[in-house]
Amino acid sequence: MDFDGWGPERWHIHLSLLLNATNPPDRYRFDIGILAKEFSRNVFPKDPITEVMGDALDGFEGALIPSESKKRWGIYYKSDRSAGRQRFTVAHELGHYLLHRRKYPDGFRCSEEAVDARDGNSIEREANEFASGLLIPLDDFRRQISVTTRPDFDQLGECANRYDVSLIAVILRWLRYTNRRSMIVVSRDGFIKWAWSSTPALKTGRYFKTSGAPIELPTASAVGENRFTNDVRSGIDHPSGVWFAEECREMTIRSQRHDLNYTLLHFSDYVSQADSFENDGLQDTYERFANAR
Repeated sequence: MDFDGWGPERWHIHLSLLLNATNPPDRYRFDIGILAKEFSRNVFPKDPITEVMGDALDGFEGALIPSESKKRWGIYYKSDRSAGRQRFTVAHELGHYLLHRRKYPDGFRCSEEAVDARDGNSIEREANEFASGLLIPLDDFRRQISVTTRPDFDQLGECANRYDVSLIAVILRWLRYTNRRSMIVVSRDGFIKWAWSSTPALKTGRYFKTSGAPIELPTASAVGENRFTNDVRSGIDHPSGVWFAEECREMTIRSQRHDLNYTLLHFSDYVSQADSFENDGLQDTYERFANAR
């Protein structure tokens, strides 16, 4: 079979069909390391992946590294991450192997932002698209959470468990296909670390530019007040002016393991003509968001 020119979507669909055909005991929690080694050995025997392992990586989340002979490849992931996070990182590096190793024979060393495709790099975005499509198949995911649903952390957490990935991986996957105006805000010590908006939210200016000076959390928000109660987890409503110039619903949880706060913001679905950027004719949605960050 000729794989030249295959993109991330075709690759993850191809592997998903193979998984469907073999019908493993737990279809959505398969061993990604075994898949990477066995598939590459059978399809690319001249330069297969022969090692997938965790390590105390310094300064990056995962890596795809060739042997000195360039005839073998190894995938490495940060060993102190959660099992779901490690699994996603391995899938991301497998994406680099399938899509990019010919053009980049020295391999990849990927930061957390690169693995999540938050750094605006098109190559990292392709590897992330492959990993997301393989581990969180959109057809099944949409059956769990529809494009119009306003999910809470319990629903998203159930999907993270279903696909054996991190909560953040599921949230970012959902934000990239939902029709809702929603966003995730990740914070620490009173400041926003990073944020990501759905396309409908982005088109109405609901995003934070986190690439410049640190942004303080809104003082009247639940996360800004360090309130991590069950009510806040389920969702509380804010008037206009707390987060943005409109009402919104905030859901916040605290991750002691990662020393981070995760906040979901849900806005109304109404978009006025004054708010809409749909016809500004400047840039496509992804470019505008990447440049804003």
